[in-house]
This record gives sequence, C-alpha cells and structure tokens, in this order.
Amino acid sequence: MKTLLTHAPTLAADHIDLSAVKDLMTSCLRMTSLAPMVDEIGGAVYGGKMLRARLALKIGSASGAKRDTLQRAAAAVEMVHAASLLHDDVIDGGHLRRGSPSFWKKKGVSGAILLGDLMVCRAMQLLSGKGHEHLSLLLVRLAGEMCDAEVEQELMTHGTTRSWEKCVSIARRKTGSLFAFAAAAADGSGNAQADALLEAGYQIGTAYQLADDLMDACGELVRDGKDLGKDAPKGKLTSISASGGSIALARQSIKDLCATSSALLEPWGAVKCGWDEYLKTDFRPVVGLFAGEL
Repeated sequence: MKTLLTHAPTLAADHIDLSAVKDLMTSCLRMTSLAPMVDEIGGAVYGGKMLRARLALKIGSASGAKRDTLQRAAAAVEMVHAASLLHDDVIDGGHLRRGSPSFWKKKGVSGAILLGDLMVCRAMQLLSGKGHEHLSLLLVRLAGEMCDAEVEQELMTHGTTRSWEKCVSIARRKTGSLFAFAAAAADGSGNAQADALLEAGYQIGTAYQLADDLMDACGELVRDGKDLGKDAPKGKLTSISASGGSIALARQSIKDLCATSSALLEPWGAVKCGWDEYLKTDFRPVVGLFAGEL
C-alpha cells in the first residue's frame, strides 16, 4: 500500500534547471550541417516558455526518475514542439513569434519547413539509445496524434457542425499530446502512476490549447509576442467558434481540467504536490496571461 506524503520534498534548483536541456538541444543541432548557424537560430529552438520541459523536470524530480532520462525527454519534446511552431507559422502566415520575426520571414518558407523536419528527426535520435526506447515509441505515437489533430483542424472541420466536444477533442490531441508525453516521461516508478501522469498531462495540455484560443481572439499583440487573430479569418474550429464566442465556457473548462489533472495524482502524494507546485508556479501564470485570471 502506498503511503501518501503530506508535503512535497524540496526540489533542488538544479533539478529544474533548464540549462542542461538547452545545451542538449544545442548540441543536437551542432552535429548537423546547421552547426555554423546554431547561435543565430537558437531562439527558434528554445526561446519560449519551455513548459513541457519544466513539467518533465519538476515532476521527474518528485517521482525519482533518472536525471539523464528526464533531460533527454525534456529536450526531445521541446524540439518537436519547436518544430511544430516553425510549421504552424508557415501554415498560418504568422509574422511574429516569441517577440521576433518568424523564422520563415527571416530564412524563407523552405528553411522553416526543413529546420522543423530536422529537429523532429534529431529529437527522435535523442531517445533512441538503450533504456529510452519506450519513450521514443511514446513520442512517435503522441507526435502523430498532434499531427492528426492539426490535419483535422485544417482540412476537416470547415463547414461542419462546430460542437464543443469536437473542439476539445482536437485540443486534447493537438496540444495535450506533448504535455502528456512530458508528464509520462517524468514517471519513476510503475505503470499505474505513468498512466495517471499521461492523462494528467492530456488534461493540462487541453487547457493550454483552450487558453491559447482565447488569446488568439482576445489577447494583446505586444504582450503575447506573436501574431494574433489568425483563427477566425481561417474559420478554424476553436474554443471561441465552438462556443458561439463564449469566453466563460472556455475559462471554466480550463479551471476544471487543471483540477482534474491534480485529482488524478491523489494516490501519489509527492508527485501530486510536485504537480500542484508546477501548476501554481509555471503553468497558471502563463495560462492566466492567455485567458485572464483563473
């Protein structure tokens, strides 16, 4: 029988330090033909909030996962995420990303697509070594979910019934998938905990996408650092279009998803405390900027 801890262990700063993850991502690119450009393109690779890496590192330190595994998983998921942003900016015609001109505006459409493809391949290689095979297979599956949701949103939802359920399904696979990977990669014990972390990751990833939809419709360009107002003109199915423009429904759903994610981890006291700390210090401040105070 598991013993529930009443408080989270103190998380040493070096356990949640992202510098090693950034170094690993940089070294991956230095081993390619882009080595001379690594310093120039670094912002496109790890210039964001790195919420997925933070999740893997923080929860992994609470669960007792191996440090090398956590760093590799964190770097891999951030590289896949960064690749998806490079492609998204081309698809959406976004001119601004992370407060700077989008990569395709600086290096062209071909350059952005090819860099994204290269980063996905290098991410998979990070997890190809002995002891990481299960994470490699998981990342392939969940990255495939992300792509499937992107395809559905882009090609299959125009002119169809815009149900809230369909919107949440797309959000879960489009953005929840990589948060789910980061959470599952933080498991350091057994299958039940890994399954709970996977689902908890899906929950907050879905919440993040619903909040991102709100930001696109209602956010402030200067504060948010990227082009906004792209979804409506394209007729995308989002939390705004699916709810008839209701901000309240999306905001309540975000709250509920965060609460559910925490409740799923109730049987594992230390992990739950680490999760709640992540929500408080890393996740909610960002989502609050997108969706307003929650």
